[in-house]
Amino acid sequence: MLEAIRARSQSWIAKVILILLLIPFALWGIDSYFSGSGREAPVATIGDEEISPREFAQALRDQQEALGGRVEEKALRKQVMDQLVNVRLLTMAATRSGFSIADPQVHAVLADIELFRDNGEFSEARMDAWLRSRGQSRAELLKMIEQDMLLQQVQIGYGEGALVARPTAVRIANILGQTREVNEAVFDAAAYRGQVAIDDKAVAAEYQANQDKYATLEQVRVQYLTLSLAAIESGIQIDEARAREFHEANIARFSEPDQRAASHILIKTDSANAKATAERLFAEVSKSPEKFAELARKHSEDPGSAVNGGDLGPHTRGVMVKPFEEAVWSMKPGEIRGPVESQFGYHIIRLDRVLPGTRMGFEVVRDEILREMRRDEAQRRFADAAERFGNLVYEQPDSLEPAAREFGLRIEESGWLSRGGEAQVGLLGNPRLIEAVFHEDAVKQRQNSEAVEVAPNTLISARVLEHRPAGTRPFEDVAGEIRERLIAEAARKLAVAAGNRALQAARGGNTPVGLSAPMTVSRVNPLNLSAASIKAIFRADGGKLPTYVGAETSEGYRVYRVNRILAEDPQQAQMAEALRVEMRRMLAQEELRAYIESLKNATKIKITDSALDPKD
Repeated sequence: MLEAIRARSQSWIAKVILILLLIPFALWGIDSYFSGSGREAPVATIGDEEISPREFAQALRDQQEALGGRVEEKALRKQVMDQLVNVRLLTMAATRSGFSIADPQVHAVLADIELFRDNGEFSEARMDAWLRSRGQSRAELLKMIEQDMLLQQVQIGYGEGALVARPTAVRIANILGQTREVNEAVFDAAAYRGQVAIDDKAVAAEYQANQDKYATLEQVRVQYLTLSLAAIESGIQIDEARAREFHEANIARFSEPDQRAASHILIKTDSANAKATAERLFAEVSKSPEKFAELARKHSEDPGSAVNGGDLGPHTRGVMVKPFEEAVWSMKPGEIRGPVESQFGYHIIRLDRVLPGTRMGFEVVRDEILREMRRDEAQRRFADAAERFGNLVYEQPDSLEPAAREFGLRIEESGWLSRGGEAQVGLLGNPRLIEAVFHEDAVKQRQNSEAVEVAPNTLISARVLEHRPAGTRPFEDVAGEIRERLIAEAARKLAVAAGNRALQAARGGNTPVGLSAPMTVSRVNPLNLSAASIKAIFRADGGKLPTYVGAETSEGYRVYRVNRILAEDPQQAQMAEALRVEMRRMLAQEELRAYIESLKNATKIKITDSALDPKD
């Protein structure tokens, strides 16, 4: 059973856990499991459960770091809150339904996370280093894994319950994969531009009738300074002697723990006369230790290790269940002990070998220590620099030069930024910064904006260089583009009319001029044809070929002669099966979404409005 659990942990569950470890834990927080409740007003309540401010803040911070500040904060807050609520609802429902995760399963998954392995073996030092970088404890990590596995049980139920009939998938695959041979005649607007004449009156009339099309948003162009943790960290040099002192002072962190390699024979407690069977086997193997592997293959009810003669491989403390671990770690190499009872049954255990822990020398962990020390020093300096930066741009509001000199920063200039338009690209598009640079003091008095946190550990102060008020673009500025647009619209209408005439003539027996060579298209391989063209081609009655069809496009019109349906692709069956798998996945997602909605409808949920509003 132990080996079976460990084997499963190497499959999709471990991959999911690893993904969650490599990507910030944005889907949930775990503060509620470890901190005393009631100290702070919750940001949300879901039935009897609460989401604490710290939990929400951590999830929000993780998402901001993952996205690099590319999402508007209010929208991100709502997204993170929705995710936290959904996860909490599913966890509560899973617990009520009797789902549970045993400690050995959690420890087995932990032991097989590739991120924490070194030379194929679980490394406590690697895990500890990762936890330190996240500011988390081992208990928090184990709780995260347990919660994820609990949710995976729910998701597996929906995934395995989503059914798509094979004939349905085959039918859809046949529709998508059907290939037709066609010829194409092109009627592009560009060929008809010479037939179009647009006079000045038409241009002026268009301008007057559509003033809103030519409205301009208020705009500014700014110079700005960026103070970031990354910039401060890049300028920090750590003396190697200090790093060596750190290594010596924290040697326990850079040591590999002892390991034990053991084998076992498991008799499950639900077997008839389990204890008596285990005692009989223990007596037999004690008398003939050389038969241990043979007896394990024959009698052990842990299929994962039985095929290997009971071999469980090496492990550290905290991986196996407590009774098993206590026995193994009190035995000598070669010793056989049993029966040892655990929640899985009765174990007959042989300690195969002891693997002493090793100390990682300074050179092995040098880069990790230097990174950690640089990061810690940068965090310390940034906290102080951020306060001084904010004060300096406020106290000397007429120029960014003093702050630039103080912190060794380069003053940069932006392009035109709009107020109330589409979101700007990058850090300058932060809504709070946009609001700051369009403030009356910033625009009229050309004063520095406040230092705005546009991303985690990143501050920007900006100063307006130029300002354009909202208004309407002058006719002289837009007359050329209006004329060009009217010509393009008129030319397209001529092309569509010509294409329609050619289509009617073709249906009357006159082959269109300029038909292309035959080409084969399908819905999954449309070549470069437009969606309208593909739709028209496959609407043609396959029983009455050849036939002509037409389609309007953004460039004009296309006429197609549909000649024949080609033989079925030999890979169609593979496509059908792949499609069936994808349809099951989509159906499972939709069923899970509907289930979450039903949980919401049946649960009293209250979210604090202030939690969704960006903080000043």
